[in-house]
Amino acid sequence: MTIDGEVYTRHFIVIKNRFGLIARFTNLHNYVGVYDGKVFAPLVSDAEKKLRYVSIMLNYVLIEHYAKFHIDHVFRITREALECFFRDYAQGILPDGTHRGKQSVEKCVTAVVMFFRKLHRKFGVAVILTENDLVSDVTIYDKRGRPQQRKHPMFQAKGFINHKKAFRELPTKAFQILLNLAFRYAPDIAFGICLQAFAGLRAGEVCNVRQEGSPHGNGLIFTYFEDEPRKIEIDLTHELPLRSDGVICGKIKKERKQCVYPPFIRAFCSAYERHKEFLATRSFDTEYCPMFINEKSLAMTYKDYSRRFAVLVQNHFRSALLESDDNECRIYGQLLYENRLNTHALRHWYSVQLVLRGENIAQVQYWRGDDNPTSAFEYLQNKGDLIKELENVGGVLAEFLVDAGKIRGDNFNGD
Repeated sequence: MTIDGEVYTRHFIVIKNRFGLIARFTNLHNYVGVYDGKVFAPLVSDAEKKLRYVSIMLNYVLIEHYAKFHIDHVFRITREALECFFRDYAQGILPDGTHRGKQSVEKCVTAVVMFFRKLHRKFGVAVILTENDLVSDVTIYDKRGRPQQRKHPMFQAKGFINHKKAFRELPTKAFQILLNLAFRYAPDIAFGICLQAFAGLRAGEVCNVRQEGSPHGNGLIFTYFEDEPRKIEIDLTHELPLRSDGVICGKIKKERKQCVYPPFIRAFCSAYERHKEFLATRSFDTEYCPMFINEKSLAMTYKDYSRRFAVLVQNHFRSALLESDDNECRIYGQLLYENRLNTHALRHWYSVQLVLRGENIAQVQYWRGDDNPTSAFEYLQNKGDLIKELENVGGVLAEFLVDAGKIRGDNFNGD
């Protein structure tokens, strides 16, 4: 934590004993940098993802397959061992029965290759793998057709094409039912669902939101015109501590002030008023004033939020859809028994609404809070399919959904 209270994390590669306890820290994290060669590196930068790829490789070669390779030191890892690791990583079966995608495999290979290149530069011949074992020079051409030399990994990992896509479709009819059920059975996360669906926040970012009046600054900033809210900003400019035990509640992918999409402001305010009524019934640490509280009166973590959402879907949402008089809702309810609906579906629903309302690529990127326009471009590219999807669910527009009378709940008793 910095002097002004900003939280940042550091990950390391460690050796654990057979009880899972850390026996020793290593300095291998020094060879998995994110900003190597850069003059300036942000204090909050952390190479967690690359470190995980390298750790998986080290466990595979040095521990899980020691009987096969008989390698007991990172310097003595061979090309053959890496080829076996990349093959098994690409072809391994995940808990849901699928295989890792192309992007995950490519990132793993690149991270591991760069790790050994840095080791070799530092320790020279002590490392068995050389530059020629790891990379080769390839010629690529820029947008102007000019040739450029690039280093390319000398490995090819053969895997399976993963045709199964993440289940994230959420028809507007079904979303209306989900929101009503949330305020009735899960009032602790109902407003979080609104933050995702009306402002496009990620689940981890939801858990970083503070109340108005927080000692760390207002989590929500309202701009009024003639007593009507015209702009609502959610302060995600800093990842701050929200618990006295130091537990990190969630990650902010892009630090920013995220605005509520204007057509959803009315619904957002209605939901916020109900959430304030709920907060008035709960105790929380006034030193932090988190927006979302778990059953222990501490700030809710990403895991808490995801678990509560899963319980809402399994115990109430699916059965409510199957009991619906609407045939399309019943069909969607059946799909939820075959597919797992997670919180990302709410941000997907929000993104679909942006596209269907005619926002261009720059506007979609802005309202989603993305670093680059890649995701926005994918949504716009599939606009025709999204329109067809809307027609398939009856064309229920969001204006009807977000009417204040639609957001209701009989009580604040959670499960």
